Amino acid sequence: MNSFMLIVFLLFFIMGTISVMSYIVYNEQKLELEALTEQEMDESYVVEPQGKSGENTPINNQGIYINYFLKKNGDLVVGDEFNPELRSLIMDKVKGWSPEAIQVKYVTFTYGSHQEKEIHFLIAGKRVIDGGLVKGTLYIGKDVSYLWSMFQWLLAVLLGMLLLFVGIAIGIGQIMTRRAMKPIVHSYQLQREFLADASHELRTPISILKSGLEVMDMGENHQLSSFSSDLLVDLQKEAKSAAKLVDDLMLLARTDSGAQPLFYETFDFFSLAEQVVRSIQNVTPPSQIQLNLLSDRSLHFYGDQERMKQLLYILLNNAVQYTQPGGKVTLDYFLEEESQATKLCITVTDTGIGMEPEHLESIFRRFYRVDKNRSRESGGTGIGLAIAKWIVEAHQGDIEVESTPGVGSTFTIYLPLT
Repeated sequence: MNSFMLIVFLLFFIMGTISVMSYIVYNEQKLELEALTEQEMDESYVVEPQGKSGENTPINNQGIYINYFLKKNGDLVVGDEFNPELRSLIMDKVKGWSPEAIQVKYVTFTYGSHQEKEIHFLIAGKRVIDGGLVKGTLYIGKDVSYLWSMFQWLLAVLLGMLLLFVGIAIGIGQIMTRRAMKPIVHSYQLQREFLADASHELRTPISILKSGLEVMDMGENHQLSSFSSDLLVDLQKEAKSAAKLVDDLMLLARTDSGAQPLFYETFDFFSLAEQVVRSIQNVTPPSQIQLNLLSDRSLHFYGDQERMKQLLYILLNNAVQYTQPGGKVTLDYFLEEESQATKLCITVTDTGIGMEPEHLESIFRRFYRVDKNRSRESGGTGIGLAIAKWIVEAHQGDIEVESTPGVGSTFTIYLPLT
């Protein structure tokens, strides 16, 4: 992107430079022709020239490339040019042009046996008036082909230098970027390694703690006081949450290293969705939140069944956690035709607290939480949606979210059927 912006900037600089130089040179040539025309008007065309038409030379030519005087009826009285072959071409360009004040115009034409030669001309014209009568029109022109050629070469040289210096800049930029990125890449690598190692090291003690608490609950719970029993339940919940967090971190570590494969199989999506909804309903009292599966269509889907189940758990759990008592959460799915391909469309909609628009692009980042205090209270870690996005993208799909504060949120997933 930086290299592209550099190229665009240099292109604008070159085009601006060429444009300004062209304008300045054009105006200089224009002013020169206007001055020479005024001079010729004062010195040469106050009387009728003598001799045969078109054979006289003007007074005080001063080396002007072309110098014509045409009578009012169009007859050429005076003609002087550096190349007689151009007379007919120039006459065609000025035919019918008889300005009262001095005007300068730019003309081009080609000549030669194969029209291989191109001429660029600036021609100044002014009507000649003597004693209140129009005598004719004076034309003075100058060949500026050399200037046109010079600007073409200048543009070619500048573009060549642009390519050269952009190539050098990109090469040096790549070297400097790699050097600047080394500590960042190293830090990121250490972070990934720490995530994987810490998750692995924590998994065993947490599993032991969880198992020990379950044994205490089964064998010693009747001997504990009410306070100790409540404390045991709280410890079990925390151990379960810690175990889930470690499992999620392990999954992220494996996805970073590319060591987390997907196991594809064909399964009935309705059965899977029904199972997930039923599991969440068992722990969510219907009096608090109404959880509904809208579709009952049997649909065969080819993908990783366990990961798809995890995806639905994450989205539905999030919807339940951020929906206040008396709210509603719905899961729906259907087929949608898009660009000559059929996709499975899954929607999870809630009537919860919603999110501000500025949070929508960040909620899929790891450990990002809209309301950190509320997330801690509800047990959120900020990595569930990151895992959900990875599952969707691993199935070559897309996930989108729409949300309105105080109204609710809708997560929409598009997955190819094959």
